[in-house]
Amino acid sequence: MTWQQLTCFGDTVAPDWLLKARLKRVSHRCLALDYELVAPAAEVIWPTASISPQRRDELWLSTCLELFIATPAGQPYWEINLSPTGDWNLYQLDDYRQGLKPEPGIEPINIRSNSDADHHQLQAMLQVPPALLKAPKLQANLCAVLQHVNNTNSYWAVCHPGHEADFHARAGFVLEV
Repeated sequence: MTWQQLTCFGDTVAPDWLLKARLKRVSHRCLALDYELVAPAAEVIWPTASISPQRRDELWLSTCLELFIATPAGQPYWEINLSPTGDWNLYQLDDYRQGLKPEPGIEPINIRSNSDADHHQLQAMLQVPPALLKAPKLQANLCAVLQHVNNTNSYWAVCHPGHEADFHARAGFVLEV
């Protein structure tokens, strides 16, 4: 898949910030995610890599790069949260914001992240959730929560389908993988 530009919901960031991402199914069982952010390091909190990254909850409370994915016809969907620290989580939801639970049996997600004065990158390789392995096509939305140095957050996505920043809205799953 080609690079996708993510747009910020509302007007919470300077107009020169740029966030793009791409998603690729590299094999039947593996997805590759890449995110690139151009924003001054003095304005965005991009945490440094952890020595021992792990599966964690509530990563979306700070800078968190996300993927929402589902089958075109299915009700359940999956939320993948990636932190520049290397921490991660993968959840399954039964329906819109219902039944959030960690996806069992997933290997740790391999995350690489780097940052300089105004360029920040994250790359990740992850397993396709077992329930999605037989799906020939998947629908997705690439999203991000960016924490600013003033402790506010901005919300980014390929598609914002409603009047609020809502990554869970299935109408936002506009990418096909």
